[in-house]
Amino acid sequence: MLSKRDIRAIMLYEFKRSTNAAKTNQEINETFGEELISHATFREGSEDLENEKRGRPETVLDNDELRKAVEANPRVTVRELTEELNVSKTTVFDHLKEDRKDEKARQVDPHDLNDYQKLRRFEVCSSLILMNKNDPFLNRLITCEKKWILYDNRKRSGQWLDKNEAPKQFPKPKLSPKKIMVTVWWSAVRIIYYNFMKPGEIIDLESYCQQIKKMHQKLSQKVSALVNRKGLVLLHDNVKPHVLKRTVQKLRILGEDIRI
Repeated sequence: MLSKRDIRAIMLYEFKRSTNAAKTNQEINETFGEELISHATFREGSEDLENEKRGRPETVLDNDELRKAVEANPRVTVRELTEELNVSKTTVFDHLKEDRKDEKARQVDPHDLNDYQKLRRFEVCSSLILMNKNDPFLNRLITCEKKWILYDNRKRSGQWLDKNEAPKQFPKPKLSPKKIMVTVWWSAVRIIYYNFMKPGEIIDLESYCQQIKKMHQKLSQKVSALVNRKGLVLLHDNVKPHVLKRTVQKLRILGEDIRI
């Protein structure tokens, strides 16, 4: 059976010989005994022997151009790329996949502040600067922080050997460090109080108020002048256990100035 290209070659030959389309169509079908073509073929004067391309036209995208756009702004969206490069979303996705680019969720930067947060920080910092000029308080600051500590309880024992016998070598045990959380309260001068938390224990309202109480007791023993005469300034963040009403009441009872 003739291919479409073969048939088109024959028709082009007949066309060059000034044979009309209907006559050419009849002769080809009579010769090869099949209804291979219709008289509409070549009637518009096309001499191309290849099939016409169908569907949407192919979009050409330069991978280097796409790569530069992504590297210049890793947070750029596919929609923005399609508008900038004038191609379809599918084309962008396919080329990104070929280039092994994976989209990952944007991580929120804790230091990426909005206008209100910037203004609030400016107001707090300004008030603290003025406060320190009028009544210096840096030496009265007490703050707290928690930290995970890795540790490994190794059990080592001696060997009973003869007087001149060399100690035997044993393989090094596998490291399986454990971790424990410690909370530390300190001032500009020294550490005031620390506490190792039990496994599974969390810092909630009860535990935080209990630590404040113990810290205050230690502070009275170690830096009594700070508690009795000057008064301390507590600096801590605004996580939930620190700012609940009961926590604030506990601090007020102890006579502490709170800076959150």
